[in-house]
Amino acid sequence: MSSGPEVLVLALALPLALAGCGFRPLYGGGPAGAAVSAQLDEVDVGLLPDRQGQLLRQALEADLQRAGAPGFYRYHLKVSYGGWAGQPLGLQPDSSNTRVRYIASARWELTAEGNRTTVIARGTAEAMDAANIIDNQNFAATLDQGVLRHHFAQRLARQITAQLAAYFRNHPDRG
Repeated sequence: MSSGPEVLVLALALPLALAGCGFRPLYGGGPAGAAVSAQLDEVDVGLLPDRQGQLLRQALEADLQRAGAPGFYRYHLKVSYGGWAGQPLGLQPDSSNTRVRYIASARWELTAEGNRTTVIARGTAEAMDAANIIDNQNFAATLDQGVLRHHFAQRLARQITAQLAAYFRNHPDRG
């Protein structure tokens, strides 16, 4: 086990090493971070169909508009939620499975609010999770599905937000 001073030196050296390699928070402190946060606040998230789409839209709005809804939007975000698919794992001798891996995906396009035909940026997001299958436990399975839907919405929203922040950080003159 490491001693106290060694851990302290390592903890102090890590931020210096990250700063030396060019690491910067996407929308942290400083003028560049404030500009990225302001641009994220100005993104209008388009409507998405079905319940999973609603959850994804709510998660995106919570991530993007941390300061509340702005007075006007400069950008429009169109998200195409690809849904989620399961892959059986944990096969039993009778060919039944005891675990399922789920993968969710979404594609997004960013346009200017006044010109939604010209795409400024686009990207994809994916999330993966798994659930156990318990025999004759329908209520537990239903709860697991609900939890998975919320987890997927939050993970996809975080990825899309990070991709948008990286875009705005690298293109501060856009918009």
